[in-house]
Formats: sequence, C-alpha cells, structure tokens
Amino acid sequence: MPPLFFVTPDLWLDVIVAVVMIVAEVYILTQILPRSGPPPAMTRMVIGSTALVGSSGVLMALLGAYLQSNLNTYSVVLLAFNGMMLLPPGLWFISLIVFEDRKIRAESWFWPLAITAMASSAELLMGLFFSVAAGVPLATASVLAGTLTSVWYLWSMASAMVALLLWVRLDRAVRDPLLGLAAAGVVAPFVPVDPLVGAALMTGGMTLTLLVVFRGIRHGHPAGAEAGKVLTGVVAAFFAMSVAGFGLALAPGSVLALLAFGGVMAAAMTAEFLFLVRAGLRPGAANAAPLAHPSEARAGGARPSAASEP
Repeated sequence: MPPLFFVTPDLWLDVIVAVVMIVAEVYILTQILPRSGPPPAMTRMVIGSTALVGSSGVLMALLGAYLQSNLNTYSVVLLAFNGMMLLPPGLWFISLIVFEDRKIRAESWFWPLAITAMASSAELLMGLFFSVAAGVPLATASVLAGTLTSVWYLWSMASAMVALLLWVRLDRAVRDPLLGLAAAGVVAPFVPVDPLVGAALMTGGMTLTLLVVFRGIRHGHPAGAEAGKVLTGVVAAFFAMSVAGFGLALAPGSVLALLAFGGVMAAAMTAEFLFLVRAGLRPGAANAAPLAHPSEARAGGARPSAASEP
C-alpha cells in the first residue's frame, strides 16, 4: 500500500504545479458560477471550460514527462502550459462574435455535466500522476485503485467542493450534510493506509454530520423537499462508504477491495460536485431563499423569495 504522502525531491516542482492548478480550478469555478442574477453567458462558460480542459492537458503532459523524461516530453509540458494560457482567451474572443451576450439554459444538464467531467478529469489525472510516482504496480486495477484513493485526488476534489459550498447560495439544511460528505473525502485517504484510524475518522465525521443535521431539524430550521433528497443521498453515500471501508478492513491487501472503496468515494464526490455545479448555474431556481423560520413567519418577517429567472 503506498503511503499517504509520497513526495521525493524531484517531485517538488510537480507538487507546486499541482497546488497552483487546484487554486486555479477553484478560481475558475467561482468565476463560472454566478452567486445571483441570471444564468451565466455562453462566453463565460467557453473561457472557463477551455481553461479546465487545459489544466487536464498539462497534467497529462506532466505524467508523460515523468514516465519518459527527455527533451521531447519536457517540450510537450511547455506547449501544454502555453496552450492553457493562450487557447481560452482566443476561444473566448471568437465566442463573443458567435454567441454575443446569449445566456445558457438554466434547466439544461449539458453544462453541469460538462463542467463536472472537465474538473473531475483534472483531479483524476492528478491522482494518477502521484499514484504512479508512488510506485503503484502498473496494472490497470492497481493504478485505478491507487488513483481513486490517492490523497491528491480526494483532497483536490474535497477542496473544490468546500469552495463551491461556500460560494453557491444554499439553504443550511442542504449545505450541512454536503459539508459532511466533503469532509468524508478528506479523511478517506487514511482508510487504505491505516483502516482502524481511517474508520474512526470516517465514523466521527459521519456521526457529527448527522448530529448537526438532526439538531437543525429539532430546532425548527426549514428543510424542504430538496433538503430531504440531499440528506437521503448523503446517508446512502455514508452507508456505501461504510460497507466498502469494512470490506477493505477485512481484506487490507486486496486490490479489488481498495478499488471498491475508491469507486464508492469517487461516485459520491462526483455526484456532490455535479449537484453543486447545477445549483450554481441556476441561481434563480435552485438558490431561491428558503422558507421562513416559524418564529419569523409568526412575526411577519418571512424572507422574500428570490426573483424568478427571466
């Protein structure tokens, strides 16, 4: 089993690049997703999505340079960086002519799925790069299992989700369980390294999340149908994580058990990422103000609902 962190002196430059790309991804996502008002313009989606694709290209070039270090592969890395810097502004300028000020369709699933796929691909490539660097056997199952349980994949996904949870306007009854699910992604890499410590951390995070949610319900915080669906999904994800983690504890050396645990974590975090991106692209519909607290309603102080999308 590879260690939680594997960084040799020759990887420090790659680590710096990876951290910078995580920060850049978070910044791009906050620029794509509006906090209020109408859905974003097509031009904004073009420049943001091409920047995300460019980051994946840089990571693929870095992986190639690590596996086969020579002047040609290093040249490819430089070309990928140049493409990441120059291609998005160029396509954005073309989109200004083609799309003008046209907005995306708020109800469409195309852009949420596309943005989720682009961002998740970059995180997967980051996990793949550092898993290969850590010496994971170059067999398909082993590489995939190492990638999906890599701290670089899970923590980069969790950091992006926490940023989106703070950026996208969501009701507290929706945000709290999703924060707990993101926290599970933070502690998940400890499970393959030390199943006992990892299980304790996962159990503590899940328990704290459910206590916070049920405390909010007990104190009368509004929880509509959307919050109920989110809570059901989070509980189902927690159950799947527990089963997969139990299997890994029973067979700590099994690649299949590690792959199952990584697959459950990847599915749960990708689903949360998709939910957050879709909510962020529908500020008029998904992010309407929640129902008033009972005390506010009695006092006539109910919060106004958000304006409907034009």
